[in-house]
Amino acid sequence: MSHTLHRFGPEETFQNDFPFISRPAMKINSDGAAPKMRRVIEIALDHEPVNWGSLTTKQNLTIGFDREDLLNKTEDNSPGMGCFDDREKVVAVLKQLKEEDLGMSVVVTGLRDKVEDICREAGLTPHSADLSLGIFGATELLPEDETLCFTTMCGHAMLSAGLVRNIRKAVREGRLTPEEGAKILAKPCYCGVFNQTRAAMLLEQEKEQQN
Repeated sequence: MSHTLHRFGPEETFQNDFPFISRPAMKINSDGAAPKMRRVIEIALDHEPVNWGSLTTKQNLTIGFDREDLLNKTEDNSPGMGCFDDREKVVAVLKQLKEEDLGMSVVVTGLRDKVEDICREAGLTPHSADLSLGIFGATELLPEDETLCFTTMCGHAMLSAGLVRNIRKAVREGRLTPEEGAKILAKPCYCGVFNQTRAAMLLEQEKEQQN
């Protein structure tokens, strides 16, 4: 899974940004995986992710969902997807998943040294690592860097550059707080990998730089 890999922005803004994805391997251990995936999701939600989503119900934590309804609708091929803004919570989730040995694939995205450190603390050895090599091609067609910091937090491109620009402007002008703006931006990302905490920090930084 690499759709959380291409987040854009200054390195210091990723200190507390840890997208999390878990799912069975299709046609390998997916048959009958629903109870195991429900348990993975329970463990993750118990540790209070900043966001969590479901492609099955088309909801995320920002929009709001009923936990039991989400768990009941989890199917054999349903992924568990969300984002944490606290490394200690990620460590705790991984430790519990290791202890329960549910056999589901787990991907944690973040700065490589931080993710490797989290794995060591959880007593895990990463199976593999994907690295983003940057953006190539007609980069002049992309939105400005300040907007890319937000749009790339939604790996399925559900967050439009136009909405981001409007929210950035509203925060700069004082019509929205950074937290209010971050919540609006998080809503289109059904995966739940959009990090509201990071978004609010970026909006706050831009507002302060203007002043």
